[in-house]
This record gives sequence, structure tokens and C-alpha cells, in this order.
Amino acid sequence: MVIIYKGRRVTLDVSRVTLPNGHEMNLEKVVFPHAVAALPIYEGNKVVLLRQFRPVVNDYIIEVPAGIIESNERPEQALIRELSEEIGAEVDYFEKLFEGFTSPGYSTEYITIYYASVKNLREPRPEPHEVIDRLIIDFRDAVNMLLSGNIKDAKSALAITLYMLKKGLRA
Repeated sequence: MVIIYKGRRVTLDVSRVTLPNGHEMNLEKVVFPHAVAALPIYEGNKVVLLRQFRPVVNDYIIEVPAGIIESNERPEQALIRELSEEIGAEVDYFEKLFEGFTSPGYSTEYITIYYASVKNLREPRPEPHEVIDRLIIDFRDAVNMLLSGNIKDAKSALAITLYMLKKGLRA
């Protein structure tokens, strides 16, 4: 491992690797902590999403709450913490929808996605670097936003789609 850069959340590693077929190549890898995301379901048929400014794309993105899993946390603990911080929610129930890599072509990021029944929405407590607005909308409206291209975040698209399939809902 040759660390080229180490930042607040990511590390860039460039190493020489040998592939299973014997070919060698330079591998550029972004090392990123494991993450958690959740589709918060509120009052049975509403979903709580975030309109979050993402400096990397210099735009606001509509997405589900998400964050990294701290070194002393299990994914379920991070889920409860993130929902409390980002949308001010108390979690009533949660269930895993997906677990896997986000972009295995260049990143080690591994994410666990849940849906969570939430209650008692209070004021969110975002971190100073988070510029977010909480959106409480009907689940059907979220599906329409996804189908019309207004939701461009892959983890959010996956969460909404898997929740629909799990619950036997139609678009």
C-alpha cells in the first residue's frame, strides 16, 4: 500500500497489483469507511428525505439520510444516530434492505441500507459541514421523483426501489 493522500474521510492508495489472470496493473483505490443509509417511513405512507448540498457536484441532491459507521459502532447504532442527527427522528423499527459495495471499481466503501419506521420528529442536529433541509413527502411522490429523474442518488434510488419490492407496492 502506497498512501498518496490521507484526508478527513478518505485515503488514496496507489499500489501495484497482480490480477488473477497474471497481469499486473497500478491500482488506484479510495479507502473509505463503511457507511449506513436508511429510508425513513413516517406515519405509514410518508418518507423523510434530505435535500443536501453536495460540494463535489456543486448542487443540492435529494437523498435518504446516511453517514459513516464510527469505529466503535455497529451499523444499527449508526443508523439510529444518523436518523436522530439528520432528520431528528426516533426510530421505532428497522429492517435491512441491502448490504454491499457502492463503487467497487475504485472504492472500498461498503454500505448497509435499511428502511426504518420513525416517530417523534424533532429538530435535526446536522454537523457543521452538512447543509440539509428535511423533506417529508408522500411515498408515492418519492417514487415519482425517482422515476422523473429528480432523485439522482444511487443509494436512495436503491432504498426506494427495494422498499417497494419488499412491500409489494407498485409505481
